[in-house]
Amino acid sequence: MGLRLAVVVAVGLGLGVSAYGQTGAHECAPADRVCVMDQLDDAASAGDVVAKINLARMFLEEPEQPASWRRAAVLLQQAAATGDAWSTNILAGLYRQGIGVPEDGRKVLSLLVPLAAEGSTAALAGLGDLFANGAGTVRPDKQRAARYYARAAAGGDAHGKYRLALMLLDGSGVPVDIPRAVDLLDELAAAGDPWVLIQLGDVFASGKAKPANRAIDYFDRAAEAGNSAAMVRLAQIYQSGIGTVAPDSAKATDLLERAAALNDVGAQVLLAQALLAGGEPGAAARAVYLLETAAAKGEVLPVAVLASLYAKGGGGVPVNGPRAVALLQPFADGGHAAALVGLGDIYAKGSGTVAVDLPRARALFEQAAETGDLAAMNRLGFMLVLGQGGAADAARGLDLLDQVMAGGDTWAMLQLADLYAEGATLPLDGAKALQYYARAAERGNAAGLTRIGLLYQRGLAHIATDPAAALDYFERAAAAGDGGGRIYLALMLLERASAGDMARAVQLLDAAAMAGDAWATTILADLLIRGDRIDADGPRALALLEPLAEKGNAAALASLGNLYATGVGAIAADTVRAAGYFEAAAALDDYGAKSRFGLMLLKGEGVKADPARGLALLQNVASIGDGWAKIQLGDVLASGETVPLDADAALAAYQGARDAGLAAGAIKLGNLYLTGKGAIAPDPTRAAAYFAEAADSGESVGQVNLALLLLDGKGVTQDVNQAVGLLRRAAGAGDAWANGTLGGLYADGRHLPPDYDNARLFSVAAAKAGDSGAMLRLGILLATGPLAQDHRAEGMDLVDAAVVAQVPNAVVERARLHLMGLAGPDGGPMAESALLAELDDGNPAALRLLLQLYRAGGPGLKARPAQAQSLLDANSALLAPEAVAFETIALRALPPATEQSLADIGAALGGIASTDLSQTVQMLFWGNKNAYVFALQRGLRDAGLYDGPLNGYLGQATISAINRVCRQLDAEATCAAGPLTPDVAILLGNYLASQSKPLQHS
Repeated sequence: MGLRLAVVVAVGLGLGVSAYGQTGAHECAPADRVCVMDQLDDAASAGDVVAKINLARMFLEEPEQPASWRRAAVLLQQAAATGDAWSTNILAGLYRQGIGVPEDGRKVLSLLVPLAAEGSTAALAGLGDLFANGAGTVRPDKQRAARYYARAAAGGDAHGKYRLALMLLDGSGVPVDIPRAVDLLDELAAAGDPWVLIQLGDVFASGKAKPANRAIDYFDRAAEAGNSAAMVRLAQIYQSGIGTVAPDSAKATDLLERAAALNDVGAQVLLAQALLAGGEPGAAARAVYLLETAAAKGEVLPVAVLASLYAKGGGGVPVNGPRAVALLQPFADGGHAAALVGLGDIYAKGSGTVAVDLPRARALFEQAAETGDLAAMNRLGFMLVLGQGGAADAARGLDLLDQVMAGGDTWAMLQLADLYAEGATLPLDGAKALQYYARAAERGNAAGLTRIGLLYQRGLAHIATDPAAALDYFERAAAAGDGGGRIYLALMLLERASAGDMARAVQLLDAAAMAGDAWATTILADLLIRGDRIDADGPRALALLEPLAEKGNAAALASLGNLYATGVGAIAADTVRAAGYFEAAAALDDYGAKSRFGLMLLKGEGVKADPARGLALLQNVASIGDGWAKIQLGDVLASGETVPLDADAALAAYQGARDAGLAAGAIKLGNLYLTGKGAIAPDPTRAAAYFAEAADSGESVGQVNLALLLLDGKGVTQDVNQAVGLLRRAAGAGDAWANGTLGGLYADGRHLPPDYDNARLFSVAAAKAGDSGAMLRLGILLATGPLAQDHRAEGMDLVDAAVVAQVPNAVVERARLHLMGLAGPDGGPMAESALLAELDDGNPAALRLLLQLYRAGGPGLKARPAQAQSLLDANSALLAPEAVAFETIALRALPPATEQSLADIGAALGGIASTDLSQTVQMLFWGNKNAYVFALQRGLRDAGLYDGPLNGYLGQATISAINRVCRQLDAEATCAAGPLTPDVAILLGNYLASQSKPLQHS
């Protein structure tokens, strides 16, 4: 119990001031503090002990007044000298805390030990406080503190009971004893203290005591007493559910509204986030108001949340980088680490009109790192190693990263190991790469196991190839749920080729293919086509490859060419189809497809003979002739689709094309450095330099590419004016892409003030240059964007015109606008009619939007989930399996979660493509929180982070697993508001999607 609380308790026990509220001359008004203190001072000067005690109490109540505190200490010393126990206890508290007197633990002992010997429970509790924290030359002694608290508690002292309960909960100075701690807190809670009730609620909510839902009773009692913190805790429980209590968003919102009305900052933040998540009209404005109100109170949490919202935008809130900076800057100026890191992230990535400024970001991370903040040390460490924002300082950067990794950040370990394995920014060092991969794996990151397997499979520096070790690590990675580990294991098993190995490899590939992994799908399909030590199965290969081919996967197109070239089982040979697939793959620079199509052109198989073209293709592949041939070779080598990825050779090919005078060579080099490939690390700055070279030569593609980097401040300082200038140059030369990009910029208002005249001017030019969708895109932006107030009708007219002109997907886009309410109250039926007609023509996009309409309803049309299911059942052949899985999940998530619906969602999740997984998680977040939590549990289990039940309830095990992800991603600030927030849903969805992808093979 703190000093101030002790004073209040003592006064409550009868040491009031009423005897000194009056004199013979006059009576003081109750609120006249000066009058009362004057009378107490007179009485104290006359030697009245009670007056001294009451006057000391009043002096101690004056905040941040050292002189008053010193006067109080003198008065208490005088009272204590008379043997008054209360004064002695309070005086001891002053010496313990150094208030009004020097901090002096020995003095505390001299004052309290005699009282304790006489059985004073307050003195026993005070001695417990002394040894719990130490004072002066008296060092902390937790065990001794616990003994004093126990004696005080046995005598009925409330403070002793409370402090002993806390020590029993944490095992501090005593063995953990949750039941005894709960009993002690229950005794204290009988008096109705809301903070004791909250402490009890936390014990049950955290899982330290069971059942978890008992927490609700304690929080409810505290909330009924008007405690806003209890209301917030109770709201969080109803947001996610606990134990056997299901989520109840209405109760959660009501509690947050009550707490927010009491000016509780946490409630205002959570309510704002709930409003943003709900997406109701006007919600964004109120959410921003709540956050701005909370931020004005000077606490960092609402400031950080609001700044993050402005920095990223979303939920109806536009990006406002300057406002985000203004919010964070005062806290950053005060040295607050979280604010420094948040501000550094803004300058590291840019935000709206706030340009990327790496030196400034580095300086901010430097300042935050000095406070010991691990997130700042992580960011600064890699900037120092990579030489970002200033001179490289690998030694210091590595020292910082060592401290970060000591805190358990496994992704920092993997990133650092990759740098040693690549040998680009750090010296090539296989031993160090292995060391850090192993550390990450030991801490539960299965990707570390896969990377170790690759080291032993390929060898590196002083690490010799060791197939047995590689196989062992891939096995361990696969068992831990790492997708890359599964595929590399399958490939090694295929190489060994025994019957058992083949069966296991096919099983692994099949599971990965069902999860949407494209690489695994093509490997498995090729095995089924060849019938190489497994039964050939043409129909199964066709089912695997067609969805990927529809997305333009060159390897899948080539494999389909192989399938139809020979025929497999029930799939008859069809050389015309084979030629079509090979030609499509060849157009995507597929090495093998070019060779096969060249042969078919030479022989006239499935296609009209064209020896010249066929020979040119083969010469192109075989010998690489002029600059364009070098570019084609570079594309093949850089794609890694049908030949091993060789980024260095691709770099040489592109450089040769550039040296031959082709601006396209510089553009290819720019694209290579923009994304990175293999041993070529991403380098946006170098990419921008190559695009600038192409742009200077008049190449419109280079001008547009450079402009896009300038708009986002990627690799260059953000410069919207220069970007617009480049786009105008390319547009003036008739480039459709440049004109269309400018039209969009002026219409959407993200980088430029909305400008209707220019938006229309450039969109029309794009259409004239051959961009058939330019006016449709303009219409959509005019109908929905910042120009909608004055030009929505025209936008709708443009969309209608695109429908009449049969622009691809115009009907679907118009229907989407109708569903947004832009066609009035009958928009739903109008959209339904148009989409049904499109569906009759086999348009899968129309089917997807119809399913959405029947799930959620629209203007003038109620939701009809049963009809959505019937529609999906009847037309699923139009969709790829991954899309069917997504739509199935969306339907199962409509009603409240049940054991069966969660089981159905779990079964369908296996069919979601990794590229769609993040979108799926976010869809569930908005639609069904239990299903969302279930999907997280399943994904976190597959990632090796969660071993609890798959029940859709946000229990402690799930929260712990989510927190591990947040720490891995250095996203504690994002996650601070809890897992049921939009930003965290996006973070976790992206994380799970990344975990479902294998390592890029070379």
